[in-house]
Amino acid sequence: LLLVPAEKAPQAVRVIGSASATDTLAVHDRHDLLWLAAAEQSVQRAYAQAGVGPADVDLFELHDAFSVMAALSLEATGFAERGQGVRLAQEGAIFPDGRIPICTMGGLKARGHPVGATGLYQLAEATLQLRGDAGDAQIPDARTAMTQNIGGSGATIVTHILQRP
Repeated sequence: LLLVPAEKAPQAVRVIGSASATDTLAVHDRHDLLWLAAAEQSVQRAYAQAGVGPADVDLFELHDAFSVMAALSLEATGFAERGQGVRLAQEGAIFPDGRIPICTMGGLKARGHPVGATGLYQLAEATLQLRGDAGDAQIPDARTAMTQNIGGSGATIVTHILQRP
């Protein structure tokens, strides 16, 4: 419960889905080195909780601390078929005017990837987008945003889905 003055209520952004999942920390012990199982589990739970799917998400603040993580995240979250995440960049789908804009304000590397604070950064960026306060990076008519934060090269993953009223 968050109490705000009545004049601020229209700017409220709701968390409509939130889930976490874990995998083994030792990447070499995973069933598939090129699949983020915890990302898939986390997002599926968040989608179910929110009652939405990939087609409903207007922008995605993903964990791009390493370039390959962006492609793997796009696949695990249902935006690309397995092994095809990089094609979304080649086709322009992840650009601000694409079908699933990602990291609209530069992503983690552009912000110095402040480990431990990256999840908050992602939520703040998504909230700015949904409130229409993202300036030149604004995605027009953004209503639903998703964030996904990754720890330990995919060992711990938290997904949030936010929506404006």
